[in-house]
Amino acid sequence: MKKVVVVGSLNYDFFLLLAGTPKVGETVHANESGRGAGGKGADQAVQIAKLGTPVSMVGSIGNDWMGTYLRESLIDAGVDCTYLKRRQDVETGMSVANVLPDGNIMSVILHGANYGVEKADVLEAMPALREAEMIVLQLEIPMEVVKFTIDLAKELGIKVLLNAAPAAVLEEEYIRKCDYFVVNEVEASFYAGEEIVSVEQAEKRIPELAENYGNCWICTLGEAGALIAGNGEYRHIPAVKTQMVEATGAGDSFVGGFSHGVLEGMDVFQAGWFAAHCSAITIRNVGAQASMPRREQLRKEYGI
Repeated sequence: MKKVVVVGSLNYDFFLLLAGTPKVGETVHANESGRGAGGKGADQAVQIAKLGTPVSMVGSIGNDWMGTYLRESLIDAGVDCTYLKRRQDVETGMSVANVLPDGNIMSVILHGANYGVEKADVLEAMPALREAEMIVLQLEIPMEVVKFTIDLAKELGIKVLLNAAPAAVLEEEYIRKCDYFVVNEVEASFYAGEEIVSVEQAEKRIPELAENYGNCWICTLGEAGALIAGNGEYRHIPAVKTQMVEATGAGDSFVGGFSHGVLEGMDVFQAGWFAAHCSAITIRNVGAQASMPRREQLRKEYGI
């Protein structure tokens, strides 16, 4: 069976479901609070594992109760944590998410142990890398580790999916080395150098970027779906209609579903369609990993 290695972040998430959207200097009430396992790397690993694809996690947690909780959440989902390091001198990464009344979120993250990930940690995971078909990365760990991992993947002949989030300056040579480059509207606008917030704007710019870099670009557009471009083609993938409670983990669920789909032999458009159904289930509840679907749920609800 094809395998994945995720090199990325783990955060302990705190949620506040706000009664209104605060202005600067204003205090608003929260209707509800919550907490759970998160971090883009861990979220994507969990979604991949829940869909049945073997996945190993390379990352870093602190020597605290939050790190223990995050590790157990990964294991419960079926993620291999052999290469997950526990750091003694730094706290586990965390996120505070303010959930707005419309379900959208404003988040603040503390890198914590995520910025303790080192190149040596990636090299220690070589047994898993040698069996992997794909490496999945994000930008919540040190950039030098991301670039080192991309270079190593190319040496080993492994496909690279980079979720360029949060957006950060990245040399063109590394964008070119990615087989799949995933961004949302904010990140797409950063890399394109112009605003991309609609399907029409994405259709004008994303195919051009894919052609220029010689790879596949996936731009997620929230409730407008996603735009996927590569090999001279592009296609709009509509969002699956559902009742959104909050959007935490929607993009990570999409990345996980897309990765699984590609490794299952789907083309990029089919994989995007499959991933959209994963996200539709994830946004029905508060929290990322606990809300992500297993393959059985997708079969039951959507017949896929």
